[in-house]
Amino acid sequence: MIRTGNHTVKTAIAALVLGILSTSNAAIAGEGTWYADFDKAAAVAKEQGKDLFVDFTGSDWCGWCKRLDAEVFSHEEFLNAATKKFVLVALDFPRDEAVKAKVPNPDRNAELSEKDRVQGFPPILLMTPEGGGFGQTGYRPDGPVPYVAHLEEITAKGKAAMVEVPKAVAAFSGAEGEAKVAAWENVVALLVSMKESPFAEKLVEPTRWAIGFDADNTKGMKKRAVKALLESGFANDDELAAAELLDPKNEAGMLEMVVSAKFERVEDDETALEALAMLDKVVATGFKDKERGFALTFMAAMWSNGPLKDGERAKKYAAAAKAIGSDDQPRLDALDELLKG
Repeated sequence: MIRTGNHTVKTAIAALVLGILSTSNAAIAGEGTWYADFDKAAAVAKEQGKDLFVDFTGSDWCGWCKRLDAEVFSHEEFLNAATKKFVLVALDFPRDEAVKAKVPNPDRNAELSEKDRVQGFPPILLMTPEGGGFGQTGYRPDGPVPYVAHLEEITAKGKAAMVEVPKAVAAFSGAEGEAKVAAWENVVALLVSMKESPFAEKLVEPTRWAIGFDADNTKGMKKRAVKALLESGFANDDELAAAELLDPKNEAGMLEMVVSAKFERVEDDETALEALAMLDKVVATGFKDKERGFALTFMAAMWSNGPLKDGERAKKYAAAAKAIGSDDQPRLDALDELLKG
């Protein structure tokens, strides 16, 4: 069976910049190693007492997919270790009509994609046979052995979270007075610690409770709640606005997280310019997270040089990115080329 991997792509521009649409050979897995039908795989996993490793893939278009196959999935070190604990599933979302015709159950794939809120490729989801997610990952560099170690780590954390999160939410829901505040402390700490966990969403509403409880931030709880929601990627528009007011000079790093959130929501030139205006505020005050600062200014340079067709703005952001610095030499080279233009 032909298998390809993939990688989460936030924007088409990011895809082009990273060069992820380059071609590579798809890895060929042994017969029965990967299942294309989720329900069949779930039945096998239940029978064998294993969990599910579910790859939402775009086999005929995603360059990171090909890299994941070539670097990880096609290696015996991965297959031998992963199949001891997981039944491997590849749910394909191809674009070519001929390839689409070979997908055994596209409607079911689409249903699962919507249920699990798949927004890019690939999220790799770790699930129980009953469909309860306990871990999520995607493309990672360095090959199969580190990838297997990573799976072991997120599996252990995920299985612990399956017990810990419901317990924390129940304790918060049943508490009153000072006990509720103490239970909230545990909830918000958990949200920050497991921001990439599929269980994080269950902690969002209990975390938001503090925004109303401490509306004027006299206890500092509102600010902590908003920051936790930002860090975990669950902040809504009202919370983004609150973050701007709570940390206008980026002293707590909240304003730069607002910029990250706005970048992820860019849909057109207007929203791109709004995000860049917010970025300018952070560039003026400085970034707390240098890696985030480089990524944002680099992306701003690429947007400006590309769809926005603003060469001077592009060079301004390119210079800002260079000043922040990075170990990513290909991106640094791209900035040098832009600055020469």
